[in-house]
Amino acid sequence: MIQLSHYRLRIFTMLLNTAFIRSCYISPVLEGVEAHYGVTPADLGIPALLLQDRMTLIPFTEVSKWFEQIELLTGEADFMVKIQQHLTLQGLEVPGNWFLRAPDLAISFRRINHGVCCFQSGACYYAQQSGKILKWCYSNPFVKDKARAHDSLRVAFTLFNAIKNYVGDSYSPRKVRLSGPPIQQQETEQLFGCPVSWNAPQTEIWLGIDQLLMSTDDYCYMPEPVTASIPLSQLEKYLNMPQPTDTPKVLYEMVNYSRYYGLPNVDTVAALFNISRQQLQRRLQKLGFTFTYLSGYILCNQAIRYMLEGMDIAEIASRLGYANTHSFSRSFARFRRQTPTQYLSQLKLENKKPL
Repeated sequence: MIQLSHYRLRIFTMLLNTAFIRSCYISPVLEGVEAHYGVTPADLGIPALLLQDRMTLIPFTEVSKWFEQIELLTGEADFMVKIQQHLTLQGLEVPGNWFLRAPDLAISFRRINHGVCCFQSGACYYAQQSGKILKWCYSNPFVKDKARAHDSLRVAFTLFNAIKNYVGDSYSPRKVRLSGPPIQQQETEQLFGCPVSWNAPQTEIWLGIDQLLMSTDDYCYMPEPVTASIPLSQLEKYLNMPQPTDTPKVLYEMVNYSRYYGLPNVDTVAALFNISRQQLQRRLQKLGFTFTYLSGYILCNQAIRYMLEGMDIAEIASRLGYANTHSFSRSFARFRRQTPTQYLSQLKLENKKPL
């Protein structure tokens, strides 16, 4: 009986496993689609506020749905091919464009593989070597069905553009392997300049080892600083990337994501997990809290972050989905034992104290 209970708990925990991607990492797709087709984020039902904070965590299941919607609205399965020039790493929120300011491709390669985990969870970027061939690999078990091909193309073009930053626009890999069903085979091979195969278990770009030591033509060597300084608030955002199996953190971020569509409620969050409200409530009960408590706690924490960014009470209440400042104030006071106005005044007072 105990073993069965543990088994059920493990299966239910797996249902909540969720990967996230940051707004700034998916924005190139949305910007490219709007530029090429005139299809806006609003046409996809994406709230403007969701994309304003470029470090926002978005469940990858939502992104997969956006890919399918884009294909439907544009009438073209090869939309990712048409916007490939937009798919770069330049727009990521990395100080000094750290990924692409390395002196050669080898260092940039390592930076991307290690650093991109701050912008997408649940996926792996890594290298496989076979003789003088290096395979730049991307694996994402959280993308399903039609979206597999779109996501594979998204990353393949992004990494391909990063390579060309060092070896030039005329460069062609040895081979490209993509996940999902074929999309515009001839056009895709023409863009990559090499054979392309589909329905692979992961995305792979094959390049020669000798390319790794090449540097961009416009790179002017300047010693990089030994130390880097970024605001603590920005550091917190980089570190705030839950692993798919970290159930409490995944729940936290899923509720936080749902607030962009209105005040969080159990039905909305359950739908994001693709489970029933009863299943979600049972899971929350096992973790020791109710949905009302969880959502109130999360919104209170987010309110404090907004206060630290200098927002006023009315704007914070609106951003968090409250009908008015009174509702927000009442909810905030339940967790902080003081009103938002009192808490904000205390923050300002603390900031004025001499160091």
